[in-house]
Amino acid sequence: MTERIDPRITAAMGRRAFLRRAGVMGVALGGAPALLAACGSDDEETGGEDAAASEDDTGEAAAASFGSLDLQLNWITNAEFAGSYVAVEEGYYAANGFDTVNIVPGGPDVAVEPAVVAGNSKMAYTISESMSGAVAEGAALKVIGAGFQNNPFGVMSMADAPILSPADMVGKTIGVQAVNESLWTALLEINDIGPDEINKVPAGFDPAPFVNGEVDGWFSFVTNEPNILRAEGIDVVDFSLSDFGFTLYQQLIITTDEVLSNERDFLVAALRSEIQGWQATIADPEIGLKWTQDKYGADLGLNPEASLAEINDQIDRMMTTPTTDERGIYYMAEEDIAANVETLGTIGLPIDPSVYTTEILDEIYADGIDLL
Repeated sequence: MTERIDPRITAAMGRRAFLRRAGVMGVALGGAPALLAACGSDDEETGGEDAAASEDDTGEAAAASFGSLDLQLNWITNAEFAGSYVAVEEGYYAANGFDTVNIVPGGPDVAVEPAVVAGNSKMAYTISESMSGAVAEGAALKVIGAGFQNNPFGVMSMADAPILSPADMVGKTIGVQAVNESLWTALLEINDIGPDEINKVPAGFDPAPFVNGEVDGWFSFVTNEPNILRAEGIDVVDFSLSDFGFTLYQQLIITTDEVLSNERDFLVAALRSEIQGWQATIADPEIGLKWTQDKYGADLGLNPEASLAEINDQIDRMMTTPTTDERGIYYMAEEDIAANVETLGTIGLPIDPSVYTTEILDEIYADGIDLL
């Protein structure tokens, strides 16, 4: 059995610590952090001859010029944002009226919500917990789309001793990070499992104890850590919280009330471009892999097998649902919003459903959900 874990997993788990802590503790709005520079050099901006898409590529030509967009991410430029890279590099943003688009990486020192409130980014990716925490602190934010319809957290186990449901955890030893306690508690409550029925042990963010057999299961992102381990030759399985009553959007697209009111056309064009980039990636995940590995994540030491598996898992398990099949990716159905609000209340982050709006998506999809 492998003695040491790939260090990229520790980085990924560190991300989860940061994001959960940001959500539980709230987001300080005293000022925006200095944003990280956009990936690399000027050739990562749209508008170049190679990136320009034709009218046939996008279904329509740009009707206006919106200048530049700084698209703030909530984590590093790995495969999680493959569709965004495709939207830039395959010319969808250019065709929708943007001269340049800067992909602004996130990370453990970048808080997304303050950057949006300060006006440094008119549109950004974030998670439900930190968004709700920021709104509770007074941030005038709106959620205009949800990339991950299903929550990516779950429990990972070895394939030769599978744990495939919350019920399977009973009597087992599971490693759970302190910052994920609220999610863990909510999962048990939703599935009527008493906390004394499982041997939960405190865990750090390096899952070496799991790999070394010290615990039976490990709380993780099912799109990321399991795929990294599989690429390292470790046979693991997992189950997602979303398959067992836990409803909570992730990869939210947020903006401010002010931008929504005053720059509606800008948001329609930007979110249309993101959706087109992801629709193209859904049609051919290798495009997303290309731009992840060759450009945006080129300096991250990413395993291409793990990256492609992550892209496919995101598409199949997180992004596409019966709702999106009918209404389009990123769409937020009224009943799903209600379920998200209920879950946020369960984990101590109450929010008013009016924070979520589908008005931008309704305009984008007015003539049908296939934007390609």
